Amino acid sequence: MMKKTVLAMVLVMAFASICSAHDMWLENKGRKAFLMYGHPGATDPYPLSRITAMTGISENNWKTSLEPVYNKGGAFAWLDDDYTMLTVEFDNRYWYHTEEAGWENFDLPRQVCGRVIDEGRSYKLSKTIIKWTHGMDKPIGQRAEIVPLKDPTKLKEGDSLPVMMYFEGMPMPAAGARISVSSDRNIEHPELVSLKESKPVNVKIGPAGRQVIIGKYEKRIDDIRRVWYAFSLSFRTGK
Repeated sequence: MMKKTVLAMVLVMAFASICSAHDMWLENKGRKAFLMYGHPGATDPYPLSRITAMTGISENNWKTSLEPVYNKGGAFAWLDDDYTMLTVEFDNRYWYHTEEAGWENFDLPRQVCGRVIDEGRSYKLSKTIIKWTHGMDKPIGQRAEIVPLKDPTKLKEGDSLPVMMYFEGMPMPAAGARISVSSDRNIEHPELVSLKESKPVNVKIGPAGRQVIIGKYEKRIDDIRRVWYAFSLSFRTGK
């Protein structure tokens, strides 16, 4: 009985970590691109089935579907061609927040017991720049994305990178949008500031190496329903 109880507690904790407000970013290492889920320095496992698309983009803007491979509770994709950018889309399913049960996560909308405070769909998206090429200062077609307005790979620690947030190819509405003001991946929970206008925002570059910029957007449908988007941009800088 004790073993069953401990196992149940572990499963509950694992499920809770999967469903909490985690971030997601890509890290390319050699011939592999790993999808990281959690927070810098504290990543967690996730179901492979939630990855709906992984894509490699060439210098000519040609898009190739990549196959995610299970790896120790996460996933990676083989980089079998010369890509300048990688993207991923992740379905975080449907959420309900009730007075009685708190937050619950389901594959699809359903009837739930109790009074619903919030409900809605959750999506996560990410892209990483491997090599800066012409056109990367424009949106690439992700539903929610962060676009650098100049080559971020040439910047040094302390420099400012102007970025734009886009939703469905247009400047993102300010209401409900937030972005991290630093790309320092050593900060586990970076400060997010609310977008005041649909204009560029300056992000401070962290120490040399992997940089991660986090964005959030809550699109309200009505007083209760909304759609949540969590998205990121990553790249590397030199010393």
